[in-house]
Amino acid sequence: MIRRRRLAEIQRRLAERAVLVGRPEAELVAGVDAAYTGTHAFAAAVVVDVRSMQVVERVAACQRVHLPYIPGYFAFREMGAAIKALRRLKSRADVLLVNGHGAAHPRRCGIATHLGVLLRMPAIGVASRLLCGRVEQGKEPAPVVHSGEVVGYALHCGRAVYVSPGHGISAENAAALVAGLPFRKHLPLPLHEAHATAEAVKKRIINGDAEIIFEGEGYGKGERIHR
Repeated sequence: MIRRRRLAEIQRRLAERAVLVGRPEAELVAGVDAAYTGTHAFAAAVVVDVRSMQVVERVAACQRVHLPYIPGYFAFREMGAAIKALRRLKSRADVLLVNGHGAAHPRRCGIATHLGVLLRMPAIGVASRLLCGRVEQGKEPAPVVHSGEVVGYALHCGRAVYVSPGHGISAENAAALVAGLPFRKHLPLPLHEAHATAEAVKKRIINGDAEIIFEGEGYGKGERIHR
């Protein structure tokens, strides 16, 4: 049985450790995202040099999923695979972009907060929909306000994306950093590349390339996927 009270308490404690100020220098920006089969998450981490907008490293990892998707507790489903992928990187990214929320979360602890605090690196959540709060229209970027507090910003890059700080950066600087990146299919470049890589790994699994995928460290050596 999923004990939501326990998960919520973990989030509250992580939120207390999150530092929502700062303006890190960002030359290498990583994106992390995951794709799913019925039983496994396939996470990809991609590092982009923002000076040239070139991918400098791309890795992936797999982990069995133990929880269903529960709004507000998404991090507990995905962060295991995400951490595996991020730890495989040889490059040390200056900032991490995560497909999900940071402080724009009912307990101020979305997946970007989890990863930023646990990995001790600046992290930003970039999401396609709001989990909590409302957008104050009339400004660009438009503040996202929850319980009287600005927890992030809405950017309009083809369609709205919601940017919130996870750790090691302020909401304003998180929005400015993301707004300064090129977008591909409504995602900032590092996240677009991570999303595409995760989907490609999943496709190889579906096509029966499981033994190839799982040869290396970080993919669950010796594990078979039941399609």
